[in-house]
Amino acid sequence: MTSHPAPHGPHGSLMEADRTRRRPGSAEPAGREATRRGVALVRAYARGDSATIAAALDTTDPAVRAQLPSVTRDVLGLVVGVVLSGPRTLTPADVVRTADRIAAAGPPRHEPGTVRAVRAWASRDDAALRASWQDEGAGAHGRAVLAAALAVAAWGEAPFLHLLAAFDELTGARG
Repeated sequence: MTSHPAPHGPHGSLMEADRTRRRPGSAEPAGREATRRGVALVRAYARGDSATIAAALDTTDPAVRAQLPSVTRDVLGLVVGVVLSGPRTLTPADVVRTADRIAAAGPPRHEPGTVRAVRAWASRDDAALRASWQDEGAGAHGRAVLAAALAVAAWGEAPFLHLLAAFDELTGARG
């Protein structure tokens, strides 16, 4: 099987669907809370922790909910950058298999769309990838699952969780 170290260039079109959206500053209280919840969402998917996935999404603040896709996009960008800088290469099939397992921990209504998004990424179908991330909820889940699947497939769960802990420290997201 052919390995694909950078299926969409250095950072890919993974984030193309969001480039035109306004990104609120993370210094605002809603931005900090969205960062905390977004990283928690990615972490929970990596662990397969359904209860924590639900808790990360359990907010009545529309500003926080609106920013979750942006946060998970940032985490995905971080993961892509680190994966591409390392010596290991993955096949898209490795990532898809891991994503299929990881996505099962999320809400059942998001699992099919999340799996479709990861498969679109793996097959380099940018139009399908963008379409799958148009809905904010599906976008947050899809990016969280893809970030977790890339990292867990590349390094394993424990090293990825250590990376997220460092991200928490850098952003002050843990709280």
